[in-house]
Amino acid sequence: VLWWCAAEGDTVSPVSDGTLVYADNGRGGLGTAVAAGGKGDVTGTHRRWKVNRVPEGFSSPVIVGEYLYRLCSPASLRCRKLATGAEVYTGRVPGASTAASPFTTPDGRIYVASAGKSYVIKAGPKFEVLAVSDLGDGSPASPAVAEGRIYLKGSKYLYGIGKKEARCSRRACSP
Repeated sequence: VLWWCAAEGDTVSPVSDGTLVYADNGRGGLGTAVAAGGKGDVTGTHRRWKVNRVPEGFSSPVIVGEYLYRLCSPASLRCRKLATGAEVYTGRVPGASTAASPFTTPDGRIYVASAGKSYVIKAGPKFEVLAVSDLGDGSPASPAVAEGRIYLKGSKYLYGIGKKEARCSRRACSP
C-alpha cells in the first residue's frame, strides 16, 4: 500500500484522470476527490474536495476532460468540475438504470446504457441529450463494450448492438 485516504462506502468503483482519484458511497453519503500520490495516510494532505451528500446511485462515475459525471437517483446525471467539485448541472434521464455504470467514448459522448432506457449525452458543461432509445428489457446490469459493439444484459435477453457487418463477395459488398 502506497497511500490511503479516509472514505466511506462499499458499492462504487473509484475513477481517476491520473491526477485525481474520486470515489463516493453509492448509498447516499460522502464523495471524496484525492490527489493521486503521497505516502501513508494522505487524508489531511491530499484530499482536494469532498461532497457531504451524494444522492444514491450504484453505478460508478466517469470522467471526460475536466468534468466528473455521476448517475444518481432519481434518474439524474450530475456533472461536477473535477478540479473543484463544484456542481455544473443536474440533468434528468427518466427511466435510466442508476445501477448500470455509464461509459464514455473518445469523441466526448457519455452512454447511460442498459437493456431498458438508454441515453447518449454530449460531454461538457451543458446538459445535451443526443439520443434516447428503449429496448424495453430493463435490468441493473452495466454494459460491456468491445470491438465497436455495445453488449447489454436485459432481464430476458442479451443484446449485441453496433453497425451491421458488410458481406462481400468477389463482385460487391452489401450491408
